Amino acid sequence: MIKGRYGKALLLLVGIASLLGGGAILFHELSGPAPSGAGQVDERLNVNSSSLQPADLPGFFPADSARLYSFRYDDKDAFSLAVVQYRNASGARASAVLFPKESQDRVISSSQTGLRNEIWQSATEAISKHAPEEALFLSWWDDGQRIQYLSGREAWLQKPGEETFSSSVWGAFRSDLIDASEKERDRLHYMARWLTMDADKALNEIVEYFGKSRPIYLLVNNDVLLRLSEIKAYGGSDLGLKNKNIPAGNNLHGDIAQVKRWAHETGEGNYLAHKEGRYYRTWVTATEGNSKDTLLVRLLPFIDSLKKLPEGVSLVYQSGWGGYLSVYKVEP
Repeated sequence: MIKGRYGKALLLLVGIASLLGGGAILFHELSGPAPSGAGQVDERLNVNSSSLQPADLPGFFPADSARLYSFRYDDKDAFSLAVVQYRNASGARASAVLFPKESQDRVISSSQTGLRNEIWQSATEAISKHAPEEALFLSWWDDGQRIQYLSGREAWLQKPGEETFSSSVWGAFRSDLIDASEKERDRLHYMARWLTMDADKALNEIVEYFGKSRPIYLLVNNDVLLRLSEIKAYGGSDLGLKNKNIPAGNNLHGDIAQVKRWAHETGEGNYLAHKEGRYYRTWVTATEGNSKDTLLVRLLPFIDSLKKLPEGVSLVYQSGWGGYLSVYKVEP
């Protein structure tokens, strides 16, 4: 294991990933299909695109072209994403959505985009060093794109279907992303089911589906919680997680107490808190249902999930900043 799951007392106490700045916009816009009015455009969101030098977004494969998408919300800078076009190991055309590096070098990035860039760079180094070349990675589709382009390891799921493009953000990338084929849509369905079903059953299905011919890895990060409605649209179960933005104060212990109080009043106290500037974006599992036992919840840094991993996986890598991104090896 590259980084210990229990390495930081703060992570054990609150599971806070300190992702700073502008996060409310990203949370709102990447959350996928809305319950109603799918396909409607949020007029407060504006996007400008421009060409980038492919060398500005280096990866395992040489990029053929690259574009930068800069999003503004209510006339304020919100976040940036980039897309590269390249040829994969088999020579097929492929694309990848990336978090671009900040224009100014800083010891710790201050924006949500820059910080995620740093996290993915560290994760890529770990994957390249510790996952064998024949490894196959399971993740949600955009993470799969980053895994393959940045590390060269094969990602099983990399292409979105129609359901993805109902969000204002993903709709802006429509011309740059390659749509899933019918076979690849089946993969979206399988992954959505596995992430939202009982962890033990999901891992058994994964082992049965892929066999033992090659090493299988799972990658998850906290941003997958923004995609629950999209995952549900592809056939996943409704996890019924409750979420709330809780204002951050000047006293960390007071903030923790506030988060814990809300988590126990609203759900069963099993929560994940994500610090975004002046507030904590907090999720809690509901008292009804079995969402706390699902694969996604068990692999993310929810408080109860930190106590014990599901049987059948071992932690290979976990990022800093509260365990935002984790890589697991599936044990056959």
